[in-house]
Amino acid sequence: MDRYQRVEKPRPESTINENEIRITAQGMIRNYISYATSLLQCGVFVSGVVRSLDLLFLVPQLWAFEKRMREIVLKAMGQAISKTVAIAEVIKKRIPGLHQDTTISSASITDVWEPIEEGLVP
Repeated sequence: MDRYQRVEKPRPESTINENEIRITAQGMIRNYISYATSLLQCGVFVSGVVRSLDLLFLVPQLWAFEKRMREIVLKAMGQAISKTVAIAEVIKKRIPGLHQDTTISSASITDVWEPIEEGLVP
């Protein structure tokens, strides 16, 4: 692999809704929980999304039935999935009347390598 270099692919710019929370493996759980609870308690429509770097996506959707329906969507991939489950459980315990809807999907990730030296197979 020292004779090849990875080709960087541009990431598509995806807009994050104001009701999305994307959880990473490096982020602190308490920060995600406090942000999500502040969104739910403000009366603002909330969605939380968490993404990680793996092939699995975990998307729990939490909503409360009060004057109007509010929703957060947490998205995660890879190492952040277990953190997302923990965050969803803590939020459900702290805010009464929440319901969880979990969706799992997959995404294919393909790396492209090109040779540094001539004569090597791309």
